[in-house]
Amino acid sequence: MVRKFALQTFTVVICVLIITGPLFAVNTPITPPNYVRLLDYIQKEDLSDPLMVFGSVEQDFDRRLNQENIAYINANNELLQQIQSHLSGDHLKWQLKTSFKQLWVVPENRDEYAQLFERYCRDAVAFLLARIKRPSPFNAIATLKGPLPELRQSSDNGITAYLVHNIADEYIEEYLFFDAENDDTKIKIKLSNREFSGIIGSYTSKLKIGADNQFEFIRENFTLWQNSAQNPYNVLIVPIEETLHIILRSATERAMHEELTFLKPEKLHEVNSVIDRWMAVEEAVVGGLVWKIMPELLVHVTHGISDFPMDETLAERHNHDQYRFLERGIDLVGQLGVDETINLYQSSAQEFRSRLVDTPTKIESAQISQTPQFVN
Repeated sequence: MVRKFALQTFTVVICVLIITGPLFAVNTPITPPNYVRLLDYIQKEDLSDPLMVFGSVEQDFDRRLNQENIAYINANNELLQQIQSHLSGDHLKWQLKTSFKQLWVVPENRDEYAQLFERYCRDAVAFLLARIKRPSPFNAIATLKGPLPELRQSSDNGITAYLVHNIADEYIEEYLFFDAENDDTKIKIKLSNREFSGIIGSYTSKLKIGADNQFEFIRENFTLWQNSAQNPYNVLIVPIEETLHIILRSATERAMHEELTFLKPEKLHEVNSVIDRWMAVEEAVVGGLVWKIMPELLVHVTHGISDFPMDETLAERHNHDQYRFLERGIDLVGQLGVDETINLYQSSAQEFRSRLVDTPTKIESAQISQTPQFVN
C-alpha cells in the first residue's frame, strides 16, 4: 500500500503508469456475499501471469536499478566480448540513451474470486461514504479484463478503480556502446528489470513545475487495487484506505502548494522533501481513520470475518518511512473522532500536521539553498 506521488518538472513527466478481450468482467450478482470465501482465495498462492501492460511508458530514472544494471554489464564478460566483436577498436565506451518504466498487471480470471472482490470493494466503499457523509469520487469500480482507452490525467469526471490480481513494475534502460576513437558504429543494449512491487493499492498525483516556480497538481483519473497480498487483511483494507486518500488528496495538495510557494525551492530534492513530508502526514491521517472505521465495517459488511488482526496488520508498516507518523496519527484520530478529523484536515491540513508532530509547523526561509534552477 505504497502511495505513489510522482513528480513532473517542466515538460518532462516522471511518474508511473493496457491489451484484447472484454473491457470489464461481467458483474454477476452474488447473494449473499461470502467474504470468508474471499479471504480463503486471498490466502492462496499468488499468480504472476498472464501479464498485461497497463498504460504507456513513463520516462524515469531509478538510481538503484541503474547501478544494478551497470554492475551486471561489468560482470558479464561474455556480453562485453560480443559487443566488442561488432566494433572496430579496442577501447569500448558506453552511454545511457534512455530509461523508462512500464506498469504491468495480472488480471483476475477466476470468476468467483473476481466477483467476490468486486462486490466487497463496492460494499466497503458504500459503507465508508455513508459513514463519513461524503459523495463518491468514483464513476466505476470494476474488474479489469482487457484493453482500456487512453488513460487521462484529470479526475474531473470521476475516478475508476480497476481491480486486478497482481501488479508489477518494469524498469528498462537502453545503452549505446561504441569505440572511443570511432563512434560511427554503435551497439544498442536494452536491459529490463521486472518485479512484483507489493503495492496493493495506489493513487498517483503529479506535480508540474512551470516557469517562475508555478506549481500545478494533476491527479490520475484511475486507481489500481490488487486482490492479493502476503497479509490477506491488507486486501480488505485497500478500498477504505485508497478511497480516503482520494478524498483527502486535494487538501494535501493545497498544503503542499502553500509550502512550495512560500519556500520557492531551487533544487529538485527540496521539492521532493516537501512532497515526502506531506505524504507521510496523509498516510498518518488515513491510517488513523482506517484504524477507527475498519472494526465498524467488519460488523456491517464482512459478515463472518470477525477476527481481524488490526494491530499486526498496521504494525507491518512501521518499517517503511512513509508511515513514520502512523502511530501518532492513530492516537490523534482517536482523540478527535472520524468526522472531526476529516473536517479538520480538509479545512486546514497544516493545523492537523501541527497537532500530529506536536509542534507548530514553521517554515524557515533559511532552508532554501541558493543554487541553480531545478536539475532533473
